[in-house]
Amino acid sequence: MAASIRRNSFWLLLARFTAQTLAILFTAVIARKLGVDDFGKFSFIASLVLIGNTFTNFGTDTFLVREIARAGRITEIAAQALSLQLLLSLLYCLAMIAFRNAPLLFYSLALFPLAIFSVNNALLRALNRMDLFWRLSLLNGAIQILAAFLAADVLTLCLFLFIGQILLSAVSYSICRSSLPTFNLFPIKRFDPILKLILPFAALTILLVLIQRLGILFVSAILDDAATGLFSSITRVVDGLKLGHYAILGALLPALSSGSSASWNSFRKAFILLMAVSLFFSAILTFLASPIILLLYGKDFIQASSLLVLLGWSLLPYTISSFVSYSLIVRGYESDVVKSALVSLFGNVILYLALIPFAGLRGAIWSALIGECLQASVFTVYYLRRITNL
Repeated sequence: MAASIRRNSFWLLLARFTAQTLAILFTAVIARKLGVDDFGKFSFIASLVLIGNTFTNFGTDTFLVREIARAGRITEIAAQALSLQLLLSLLYCLAMIAFRNAPLLFYSLALFPLAIFSVNNALLRALNRMDLFWRLSLLNGAIQILAAFLAADVLTLCLFLFIGQILLSAVSYSICRSSLPTFNLFPIKRFDPILKLILPFAALTILLVLIQRLGILFVSAILDDAATGLFSSITRVVDGLKLGHYAILGALLPALSSGSSASWNSFRKAFILLMAVSLFFSAILTFLASPIILLLYGKDFIQASSLLVLLGWSLLPYTISSFVSYSLIVRGYESDVVKSALVSLFGNVILYLALIPFAGLRGAIWSALIGECLQASVFTVYYLRRITNL
């Protein structure tokens, strides 16, 4: 079991490292190509599409990984999850028409192929085919960078990203058909048998992504495109340093779901390791923020350097939140995580509304940092209450 976890962690770490490295490169290319203002416009569009992807996913990824890993084979819940995602994608795209924003509408259409891609990825993870998951991550990043180089403006960038997502989903479907026994997503099936089961996962993932993207939404609404671009450039650097969290926790989830005691020992060791790594990354950002910003984005974004120093320290409370939430989810206490996330969401909204008008972009960064600490504290309180009552 320990060897399997290490192997899966390696592939997931490689996949996340590949994805995050290419994502940072993609961000650097479009930031330099579009400029601060247009980069801010695209960041707002990308945030809405990410929220849409989370809404249409409706928590099925985590549910599929846990349940397929327990079953050890692909069951009909995969086709049921896909049918739900496709329906929600249609509803979300219809809602985006109200914005009357052509780039946003084009990019929102990518939710349909993304539904197929996300189900395929969940199945690969659940059945421990992390090597194939890595290949798809590599291809996804390469397609995004190609789209960035080909694009001339925000509209063409969103159009190329949509076309790229169609190609990526087709490749992922082909890989799963040839590599996973009993793989079949079509014809799609009625999703009502799993709807009640996935509601806690849906609420949780939507709340967490809203918390993650609140900053960009509030900065865009209260300040301007330039501030949105600077805020996005900072958060993308910090998000890129979370690859170890995604990899290790992603590899541990199937093993923890099976109930192995060895996996819980690995879980505790991973927490200590990632706290140390987060501390190291925070220190690096403290001393090297300016060179990092100049290297990635150029001199137009240099004023983001001092703010990157602040947000870098959010990695420590983020590590606590991640491990506590996974621990509760594996034990079947999704409702506690949902309650914690809801409290955190309200806290973050208050912080952004209070600090952005008062301190501008710096207030937004302080809100993000304090909000991450608040979330870690709330998650920990719910965890301790649950463990004490066991």
